[in-house]
Amino acid sequence: MVQDSWQRTIEYVRVSLTEACNFCCPYCRPEAITPDSQTNLLTPDEWLVILEAFHKLGIRALRLTGGEPLLYPQLDRLLKELQQRAWFEDISMTTNGSLLADRAERLHKLGLQRVNISLDAVDEATFDERTGRTGQLQSVIDGIEASLAAGFKTVKINTVLMEALSDDMVRSLLAYMDKWPVIWRFIEYMPFQGQKFRGPTFEMWHQQLERLCGGRLLPVGSATNTKAVTGFGPATYYRLPQGHLVGFIFPMSHSYCESCNRVRLTSDGRLRLCLLRDEEADLVGLVRQGKTAKELAQHIVNILQLRKEQHEGTDMDVPQRAMWRIGG
Repeated sequence: MVQDSWQRTIEYVRVSLTEACNFCCPYCRPEAITPDSQTNLLTPDEWLVILEAFHKLGIRALRLTGGEPLLYPQLDRLLKELQQRAWFEDISMTTNGSLLADRAERLHKLGLQRVNISLDAVDEATFDERTGRTGQLQSVIDGIEASLAAGFKTVKINTVLMEALSDDMVRSLLAYMDKWPVIWRFIEYMPFQGQKFRGPTFEMWHQQLERLCGGRLLPVGSATNTKAVTGFGPATYYRLPQGHLVGFIFPMSHSYCESCNRVRLTSDGRLRLCLLRDEEADLVGLVRQGKTAKELAQHIVNILQLRKEQHEGTDMDVPQRAMWRIGG
């Protein structure tokens, strides 16, 4: 296992395969993706050298993201190669779900173990506003249900809290929890695209859920048997009075920097040390110079020692690289 200079063990890497996306969510991108988002993509062979280096460092979990990772033209080949090598004990994907219905079963057969699907609203009008598209809610619902049928280890739903939700909106989400055997995670809004932080904060959301559920949210520990269900991500998990498992990811008002176990790879092959900081290192450039996975691994060890102890929370400067250029 590899550690940074703050003795945090890095065991989880998130890979953005493409900046392209068929949605236009306001917290991620201000306008539709440009055509050049699908040019200069890393090839599966380039990704495999980089990922072998992380494997040599003891990384246990890999998450494929975008943009929308299902738009990466060589996704199936990359998954097949990873399945054959068996480098990682956990391979997952974050997707908007709209393209998933016809591919969920095949992706599962290719070794994908978990999917996280973005769903910021369950009514058509709000969903259209959140995604910058019209008429796509049903395609996402179909993707969720196809994923449940495909047999993934877990299916998680991600809801970004762009502002405080009305009680009626929260009740609608709770109704879908009764319908689907999923883990629902709530994600704090983060200040990208030149915007400023806005709530609800961790405490506000926690209190609202307890009030509407009619009882306390019980913390769920981080034991090994729990991680088998919840995965390697940063969420803090709670059990609702009704029994449903929910996750909170609130990096601004409830920082988890002291336990951060992950780094990100952008779609242009750069290692990003923190989502909310702009320090990056070019890895694909070294691969294209002929560096081996072993040589790359040592370079990564050195770069990881530059990680900061924490970000500045709600007082931070807005990152220069837009969210859609970092990876979801």
